[in-house]
Amino acid sequence: MDKKYSREEFVFLAKLYERAERYPEMISWITKFVELNPVLSSDERNILSAGFKNIIGSKRTSWRLIETLEKKEEKKTDKANLTSVREVKTKVENEMRKICDDVQSLLDKHLVPAAKDPETKVFFLKLKADYYRYRAEFSTGKENEDNCNLAEKTYRTAFEIAEKEIPISNSTRLGLALNFSVFYYEIKNLREEACQIAKNSFEEAIKILDDLERSKAKDTILIIQLLKENLILWNNEMNEEEGDN
Repeated sequence: MDKKYSREEFVFLAKLYERAERYPEMISWITKFVELNPVLSSDERNILSAGFKNIIGSKRTSWRLIETLEKKEEKKTDKANLTSVREVKTKVENEMRKICDDVQSLLDKHLVPAAKDPETKVFFLKLKADYYRYRAEFSTGKENEDNCNLAEKTYRTAFEIAEKEIPISNSTRLGLALNFSVFYYEIKNLREEACQIAKNSFEEAIKILDDLERSKAKDTILIIQLLKENLILWNNEMNEEEGDN
């Protein structure tokens, strides 16, 4: 039945289900046009990224809420509800693993091997690293260690390509710097390294900000602003901790 659909129809259906906020169905249509031809346009790359981001985003929010509830239940004398909370938490974690596995499968089998130009390669390597990072957020022990190592290695590979071959004004390069710095700060707790990546990218980008055509550089300007906000927040947090000590 799928053979009746053209690539354009696959893409249209993915966008249609996005509008309807039916993200699992959106992902199924995305998978179909990726498997049909893994060489994606910029628009198709963004559809892919948005589809998986929407579906993993709600799970990450659920997990954080459940983890907070679990900590509250652990402090109670009566722990009657703790088992139920942990069962739901495990269920959400398994769903997140499945989503991460699905993304990694598409990237490893189709998208990364088909990426020819530097920007596309960096885009997909960043995406790959992001989903290792998401998995590291909720995993523990060996699983956490493995995903942290894979995320760092993949971010680093993408970062080296981006620095050599992509201009700082490019939103893909800046988005990579933003996410790599967040990984170091929030997951690895390497705060100085996180601030250095964010600071270097922000300072380089701000030099060319006036040269950007505002109407065509909304994504770039937004990421520059996010880098700035993170630097302010992180420096304040580190200064407060030093003050407490």
